[in-house]
Amino acid sequence: MKIRMKDIAKMANVSEAAVSLVLNDKPSRISEKKKKEIKAIAKELNYVPNMAAQSLAKKASQTVGIVIPDIENPFFSKLCKQLEEQFREIGYLTIIVNSNDDFTVEKSLIQMLLNRGVDGLIIALSNESFSSKEKQESFLKEIDAPFILVDRHVAFSGVNQVYFNSYNGGRISTEYLLQNGHRKIAFMTGDFKVPSTMDRLKGYQQALEKYGEELNEDYIIETGYRFNFGMEKAKNLFELEDVTAVITANDMVAFGVLKQGLISGKRIPEELSIIGYDRLEIADILGVSLATVDQNISLLSEQTVGLFQKIMTKRTKKTEQIILEPTLFQGESVKKIK
Repeated sequence: MKIRMKDIAKMANVSEAAVSLVLNDKPSRISEKKKKEIKAIAKELNYVPNMAAQSLAKKASQTVGIVIPDIENPFFSKLCKQLEEQFREIGYLTIIVNSNDDFTVEKSLIQMLLNRGVDGLIIALSNESFSSKEKQESFLKEIDAPFILVDRHVAFSGVNQVYFNSYNGGRISTEYLLQNGHRKIAFMTGDFKVPSTMDRLKGYQQALEKYGEELNEDYIIETGYRFNFGMEKAKNLFELEDVTAVITANDMVAFGVLKQGLISGKRIPEELSIIGYDRLEIADILGVSLATVDQNISLLSEQTVGLFQKIMTKRTKKTEQIILEPTLFQGESVKKIK
């Protein structure tokens, strides 16, 4: 038998309105003793609130849309998993959609989610959206719902964002190689249009300058973020005979370089040291102790959900920018040279 508020009210000898106030933590003149009694009865009876009725009353759907650029990328897959679990813990259902790194698809999906009445959005922007920053900014400012940009950030103000400090990611990885004696360091970047890519590149450049090394533009290789891009671009990398180390756009690209190394007979780290980005669990599964910049996905998700709660409960009126710090996992793919 389904337990209703009136059942709790009858047992507690109060009105249904009083039960509703207590269970929804609304302000009231009900004594603390009576509040505890009502909550205890609800717990004893295994009372489950009617979410549909609550949504109608609050004009909220208790759903959140999550828009990501590439579901096949393990970084975003894990991020979705973490977000779904943490949103579920606070009573939200998630709808996850994949833009396939297409700005037109991305805009369409966001509108579809809004039409379905989601309470808010978590958006990891597509690479293509950065092709026209004016169109990107115009579109984002027209979204008629609370939203948070996650992982990929924008330069303009008035937008809630949670992301990692990519400048420091590029800097600490480069400095680690320099500290291990490397001077000819290649950098396989992501898409140049994406701000986080350029931030990493700046960190790389600053680290080289700090150690008195000149930037060689031949060492900068633009790639995508997938395994096959790593394999393809590794051929260009291996032609740079004096290069002793490389920093890749992410771990998947690093795996592509490792694979091409096996095919080409390039020994890693004996002949080429390598640092990835993201610290994906797949490296452990493959038995590869890859040096990598660790972006703590659990922390990224936790901070995003926390900010979403603040926005939805109106505990913050101004937009917030939360910048998280990456760390370096040293692994065993970097050789110390003289």
